[in-house]
Amino acid sequence: MKKTMMAIGSALLLTAGLVACGDDEADKGSATITVTEAWARTSPMNAANGAAYMNIVSPVADKLVSASVDAAVAGKVELHETVEVDGEMTASTEMTASTEMSGTGGEVAMEMRPVQSIELAAGVATKLMPGGYHVMLLDLVQPLVNGTSIEVTLTFEQAGTKVITVPIRDEAP
Repeated sequence: MKKTMMAIGSALLLTAGLVACGDDEADKGSATITVTEAWARTSPMNAANGAAYMNIVSPVADKLVSASVDAAVAGKVELHETVEVDGEMTASTEMTASTEMSGTGGEVAMEMRPVQSIELAAGVATKLMPGGYHVMLLDLVQPLVNGTSIEVTLTFEQAGTKVITVPIRDEAP
């Protein structure tokens, strides 16, 4: 009886130890990322670049660290943000846009810049949208055509990868 109790006790301790060790790994990859309202804007026939937008919700704090697409879609993919810039635009500027500021009559110069990652607060929708953070598709192989879609692989620091289907649209959903 004593041997049986010791064997059961040892088995319980071993099981508890394995479960405790496994929890960290399971939690790291089990965060369910939700992506909604994904879309990419149609591109003119001669456009070299495009952009994809979406809303991302993570149940835990995480970071979107990269995105990728098939080589048949674009030569390179980067995470970008659009920021207001002061003064003259430089030759290295990815995009320039003049936007009328409400009530001032002035123009604002905007520039897209690559970022290393996009922070995701726990339980809060992070919006990738025109004029903000977005997935930049560089060196498009062919135009993004309304009514079609592309597969985008998102890589998160904690949650790993998630493949999403991104419809191509003329405007936001």
